[in-house]
Amino acid sequence: MTTRSNSHALAPGVAPALGDLVRRVREARFPLRTADADAGRALQRDIDDQLTDYLLPRVSDTDAPLLVVVGGSTGSGKSTLVNSIVGRAVSTPGVLRPTTRWPVLVHNPEDSEYFTSDRILPALQRVVRPETDLEAPQVRLVADENIPRGLALLDSPDIDSVMESNRALARQLLAAADLWLFVTTAARYADAVPWELLRTSVERGTTVAMVLDRVPPQANREVRHHLSGLLSESGLGSAPIFTIPELELVDGLLPDAAVFPVRSWVLNLGMNAAARERVISRTLTGALAAVPAKVRELAGIVSGQEDAHQRLVTAVDEEFERSAAELSDSLADGSVLRGEVLARWQDFVGTGQFFRGLEPTVARVRDRITAAVTGKRDAAEPLEQAIESSVALLIREQTVRAVSETAVRWQSTPEGRAVVDARPDLARLPREFDGEVGRMIADWSSGVNDLVREVGQSKRAKARILSFGVNGVGAVLMLVVFAGTGGLTGAEAGIAGGTAVVAGKLLDTIFGDQVTRDLARTAREQLVERAHAVLEKHRAPFDRALAETEVPPRQAGVLRGAGDRLEETL
Repeated sequence: MTTRSNSHALAPGVAPALGDLVRRVREARFPLRTADADAGRALQRDIDDQLTDYLLPRVSDTDAPLLVVVGGSTGSGKSTLVNSIVGRAVSTPGVLRPTTRWPVLVHNPEDSEYFTSDRILPALQRVVRPETDLEAPQVRLVADENIPRGLALLDSPDIDSVMESNRALARQLLAAADLWLFVTTAARYADAVPWELLRTSVERGTTVAMVLDRVPPQANREVRHHLSGLLSESGLGSAPIFTIPELELVDGLLPDAAVFPVRSWVLNLGMNAAARERVISRTLTGALAAVPAKVRELAGIVSGQEDAHQRLVTAVDEEFERSAAELSDSLADGSVLRGEVLARWQDFVGTGQFFRGLEPTVARVRDRITAAVTGKRDAAEPLEQAIESSVALLIREQTVRAVSETAVRWQSTPEGRAVVDARPDLARLPREFDGEVGRMIADWSSGVNDLVREVGQSKRAKARILSFGVNGVGAVLMLVVFAGTGGLTGAEAGIAGGTAVVAGKLLDTIFGDQVTRDLARTAREQLVERAHAVLEKHRAPFDRALAETEVPPRQAGVLRGAGDRLEETL
């Protein structure tokens, strides 16, 4: 390979900055279905293509051959034009539409090393035989001495193909071009799709030349004038325009006279070093200058992903923390001591009229409890069951509230709704929930009885516990755990308050004041810990969903930093 002098002076930091930038762009993730996520992925691909297929290879070797990508709409005559410029059939025009052929790259034999490697278009496999039929993305290389050194022509798929893969490849090839030779016809030059891509070429800084094919002689002046106006409006006023009249082909090629202007102009770019360098310099400078703004745009979309993910995290934290706090309060404010629990307590002490004639001494209470617990059935069992059911109801209420409110908040945004839709079980409790909570509370109740046994080791305490029964004392201790009236109103508050006072005095006669307070605190802490564990268990599916959709930390800032470093080198 002959070495040419490098006349495109670039700051030494440009290549490393580009290398870092391509890594940062590829690391960007869009796991959430935000309104602009699809646009972000498309922009990411666009930047990656521009960096990988053009900027990195061009910056690493500014003297590599100038790549002219011949693109255009379906049936515009791209392949015929390439064949006519080369002077022989190197690219087969598509007879059936859409054509599914892969691009053909024509180059001088002495420039083969530039294209047989993956210096440009690394995602495309290199093939050299026209009959090669591979499903893998590929580019067919054709060496031809009619193409001067320092120049290569690439015939690309239709930009408006009905096949999305063809359209995507055509756009990727545009990103790799030093010069885009756009071919259109007199009948289709104003179509929307070509102009969308022409505006993209302006954003990327790609040099463009226009070939207006199949122009009726009588319409040449008018069509050319109109096209020139459209180009000026789009920022391409300096783009050269070549017109080819509507003519019969000669052996599949355009007549020499018709193709001569565009052929001589294109081939001159390879033979005239100054002309070639002007095109490369213009495209390279424009492409480099366009990248930082695109990276900032991408970083903005990525930042939106970070913000959206944080909103989902905040919703989970707030709703489950709120339910945990309200559950803790409800287990201490008397909310448990309502309805069935109070009725079973009255049964437990022996009479529904108990609180109306309550005497200041605990002795009568003890006698009635003793009578109840030494009867034929354990009178503490219905009270325990009523307490356990009331506690289970409170835990269910707050767990349902946390799960449903979190799901509602997630579903209020497009990204959250997509997460919930993909995981419908997030918004509801599992069928086994009530059974699990019931077993948890039963274990806690059994643990309360164990506390009673552990603490009541003195002879006096043992005797009184035996007279009341361990389950009976445990049930009274559970009532003290929930002693409070903040969650009750009206008559229930008065009854619950009296219940708490009597239950506390009874325990004081068994254990003493301080031990009673310590027991109640320990039992309450154990229950709150278990209740919070239930909440955490049913928060876990939300946390897993958050982990699965996690946005890499600080990726927006990293992107902006990489873009800024490139801009500083320019």
